[in-house]
Amino acid sequence: MRLEPVKAVLDHPGPFVTVHAEVGRGTADAVSQRDARWTTIRHELEHAGVSEALVARIGEKLLDNTHLPGDVRRTIVGADDEVVLDDVQPGHSAWPEVTEVACLPELSAWLAAGDAACSFVLVNADRIGADISLHSAVAEPASVERSVDGESFYVTKVAEGDWAQKQFQQSAENAWRENAEMVAEEVLSIARRHRPEVALVAGETRARAEVLRALEDAHGELPPVREITSGGRAEGASTEALWTEIEQVIAGVVHERDAAFTARLDQARGQGEGAATGLDDVVAALAQSKVEHLAVDLAAMSDRTIATDRLTGVPLPARAQAEAELPADRALVAAAALTGAQLTLLPSSMSHGGGVAALLRWD
Repeated sequence: MRLEPVKAVLDHPGPFVTVHAEVGRGTADAVSQRDARWTTIRHELEHAGVSEALVARIGEKLLDNTHLPGDVRRTIVGADDEVVLDDVQPGHSAWPEVTEVACLPELSAWLAAGDAACSFVLVNADRIGADISLHSAVAEPASVERSVDGESFYVTKVAEGDWAQKQFQQSAENAWRENAEMVAEEVLSIARRHRPEVALVAGETRARAEVLRALEDAHGELPPVREITSGGRAEGASTEALWTEIEQVIAGVVHERDAAFTARLDQARGQGEGAATGLDDVVAALAQSKVEHLAVDLAAMSDRTIATDRLTGVPLPARAQAEAELPADRALVAAAALTGAQLTLLPSSMSHGGGVAALLRWD
């Protein structure tokens, strides 16, 4: 994942107020739970000396209705009496809620949600056309929605095996193929504009096949295309089955993405150049702005520290620079963001670096 939003936060001197809290309204008592949670958070912020103005701004954000179903987390970072990061993450989170003031923000849960996200364009097709939607993650609502409707070809009763039946069949197949080509053109247009990671084709069996064939023949840059066997635009088609399969496919795409990064890392390590493994080597590379892509296990790094003077080449926020040591998980993410590196969250077993490794821009 790219870390431009984190860099924008770290342009402030600090300290940083981080609140990561459940704000969903999926249960009968969700509003009362939210109000009780906010009372606790407000008291903690006031006790930590956070200004009244910033406490009020954070409260406005947390009490705002996200209009999203089920579990919803909200991550807010404040600095200089302003909210400098505010993001909503739909879906269940295994990460604990956070309320704190520190020299660097606590973004582990927010980073985990972002790292697991995978943008995709969904095509739900039938023989007339398709409903097309663009999503930044499985739990996110569509940011773009299009409907493509081509020619309807209605069945008429003709004598079996005669010339009219053959003509009818050919005309129907031509119409289905042309409709699928219209769908493919719209998918290609969305892909050019928004660069999703993958395209998912769902719907009726024959319609899926026609759209998949049209996408294969499309001239232009397309992401990888995956077939979804559920879905359909007909009344009664199971939305639950569709999204269950989408979740499974996207999880597989994310796993493949991580595996591809691990393969690059292993190749670089095998060649003896282009990679750094272990905390000491990675910190040294970050201090020289050599890291292109950082891989870190945040849980494995959460109880370790980095001497601040080892990152003198990194423009850390003033409050962080004033500390003798920094939490390793936060310092690694901050250094990556401030030096233009990308981030992947990997378990230690995949990075082979005791919790942290990196691909380098140069040796």
